[in-house]
Amino acid sequence: MDPDCEPAVDDVNVDRPRVAMVQDGTRRRYMVPLALQRAGILERVYTDWFVTPGSLEEKLAALVGQFRPRLGQRMQERACPELDRRRVVRNALLALRLHWKMPRFAKPEDSYIWAARQTASWIGREGFANANVLYGFIRNAAPSLYQAARDRGLATSGDQIIAPLEIEVEEMKRQVQRWPGWNGGESTELHPAYHQWERDTWAALDQITCMSEYVRDGLVSVGVPAERITVIPYPWMDQAANIAPRENRSGPLVVGFVGAIGLRKGAPYFLEVARQMAPGRMRFVMVGDVLLDRNKLAAYGDRVEFPGAVPRSSVADWLRQFDVFFFPSTCEGSAGAVMEAMGNSLPVLTTVNAGSPVRDGIEGFIRRYDDVEGFRQALLQLDDDRDLLLRLGAAARARVLSYDLAAYQADLLRFFTRLAGQRP
Repeated sequence: MDPDCEPAVDDVNVDRPRVAMVQDGTRRRYMVPLALQRAGILERVYTDWFVTPGSLEEKLAALVGQFRPRLGQRMQERACPELDRRRVVRNALLALRLHWKMPRFAKPEDSYIWAARQTASWIGREGFANANVLYGFIRNAAPSLYQAARDRGLATSGDQIIAPLEIEVEEMKRQVQRWPGWNGGESTELHPAYHQWERDTWAALDQITCMSEYVRDGLVSVGVPAERITVIPYPWMDQAANIAPRENRSGPLVVGFVGAIGLRKGAPYFLEVARQMAPGRMRFVMVGDVLLDRNKLAAYGDRVEFPGAVPRSSVADWLRQFDVFFFPSTCEGSAGAVMEAMGNSLPVLTTVNAGSPVRDGIEGFIRRYDDVEGFRQALLQLDDDRDLLLRLGAAARARVLSYDLAAYQADLLRFFTRLAGQRP
């Protein structure tokens, strides 16, 4: 589509926001474009790979699944039946190109920048249709794309999905110092071009959203004006999840974790708590890809189970086996795994850095990520008082139920109505 042939933005109803957004992957299971659609303000959503019934993508995913089942399943999961396919602008050839070339870069940050530029070039050719706002995820959409939208008269906004890069890297360096020899490949260097990329993105945005006070405070600490930041917590999508009854459970307390098993997620602290617990008293399970040096895990093999990475569709099965969710993250935006655990009536042990909606003593316990003894005592308390365990789990579910898609879409509607009204 030639952008010069599109209707001018001023030709459409300027009183109502019409949002074009850049969606990378299945981020939060398409909840952002879905909420925008339900609010009646989604103009279009750009994504490289998207599966609809009978589509070429569906056939290719099925074919790949015959030879590489996990990859085929991930390809199939890039779908959202409720999302209006007429609003989805996709590019399967771009998806295949990104999948082929990104692993060939020496540094992942270089691959992210390259992929975002390729995507921006494609979107530039497609144009913005009747949109008066462009929205995307910071670090994953090119600042040049936002600037191009601004030049065409659109308002711009991006969602900061994690703490600013310099805070994230500083925290990673701290963990590497505390756990020498543990790092299995997580980045610990502040990539200058990627750091500038993030700052250039902030400069190209009229407003920034983020999902937690932890991220907002991080943005302010690196110089982003507070008045340009709006906290909009993410919703929990599985409101009708099949919750496992836990009232009559017996046996050892099952303490679970879901996520990348690495330094940023605080995996060593989880392992240390397990090691310091009396043998056999509790069962500890860490579900996810192992990013740590596997030699370091050998000392914990008799205390912690490592089932490995599982498809998203299998996460709920693991959550139903857990009694407590333990997530000692060192740096997040707002971990979706915590929301899912709360929705499954699990009390949560976590940190301020996780950016979660958990409140200390109400839905679980908040401790410093390195407070191994504090976490251990909290688990012992829950093991000794199963009524408290159930109360905190029920409160966690009640808390997360208030973060539903209807509340999220109302927040987005208010935000984008205000933003669209600020356009020149």
